Amino acid sequence: MLQSLAESLVARVPIRYQHAARQFLKFGITGTVGATVDFTTYNLLTRGLGMTAFYTILAQPIIIANNISVFLAIVSNFVLNKYWTFRDPSRQVVRQWAGYFTLNVFTWLLNQLLVSFFTFQVPLMEAVFGDQRDNAAKALAIGCILSVNFLGSKFIVFRPKLNPAKTYSAP
Repeated sequence: MLQSLAESLVARVPIRYQHAARQFLKFGITGTVGATVDFTTYNLLTRGLGMTAFYTILAQPIIIANNISVFLAIVSNFVLNKYWTFRDPSRQVVRQWAGYFTLNVFTWLLNQLLVSFFTFQVPLMEAVFGDQRDNAAKALAIGCILSVNFLGSKFIVFRPKLNPAKTYSAP
């Protein structure tokens, strides 16, 4: 059922963009798995084990449990994006991991700063979400960096190698 819904959505996109639309949907599903890993780990660490420690960078308190949970999500997303979303057959896993991790270090830092900002600096978050404001902040941060991760993954990390036989040459 989910597959047919996804295909019906993709069918509404112009044909030339359907491959990218299909990848974006898969990227969203992969991201949902990653978010599940992230939120589950984060809540296990903070609510289950009571890990509430943080450190400060640029006058922002950075939540240690968020560092751990985001890292585990990055690892799961790399595996799913390589083998399912972008179906990359390359055996250059170490090179791709290095590129993916480099991209995600940037978005990881952005995630940490956004979560911290929304959690500790935006009074509306506490007023609306109470003691769940950190989880709401994580959701907002993920939404903010989604397109950066997709575009970086598609066009930098898992960019298909050009096949010289398929390149255009003038007659």
